[in-house]
Amino acid sequence: MFDTRSGALPTDAAGVPGGLRGGWYPFWSAAVVALAGVVVAVRSLRSTQADEGVFKDRGALAELVRFILPMAVATYLMSDKLLGFYLASGAYVAYYAGVVARYRWYWALLAGAAIPLIVYLVFEVAFKAFLPKSAFYPTTPF
Repeated sequence: MFDTRSGALPTDAAGVPGGLRGGWYPFWSAAVVALAGVVVAVRSLRSTQADEGVFKDRGALAELVRFILPMAVATYLMSDKLLGFYLASGAYVAYYAGVVARYRWYWALLAGAAIPLIVYLVFEVAFKAFLPKSAFYPTTPF
């Protein structure tokens, strides 16, 4: 479980043990997420709850729909035969930054291009973990 050579390393195609399976990185990343969940649960139990409920009015519910609906569409578009992970996540990040967070359009486009590029470099190049590609994969690397 704590062997740093077993997880998140290059595959054994080059004679090096590795690949994505149990090991140091998956264990500790899951431990950090679990600890964050415990902190959130404890804070919510200790704080006073608002009398008006989770949604104050229809506007609060509309904000949730503006967040969830595009995320569901982006998740659908992430399949292998459509836009793939990188193009769909880039489009979602650009949409969210530009429309919901109201960043300037050039910052939204920059974020929509930079974040999937960083994820590509980390997963595909460094970890050798391949994420779903688009229908354009034979001609593009994503």
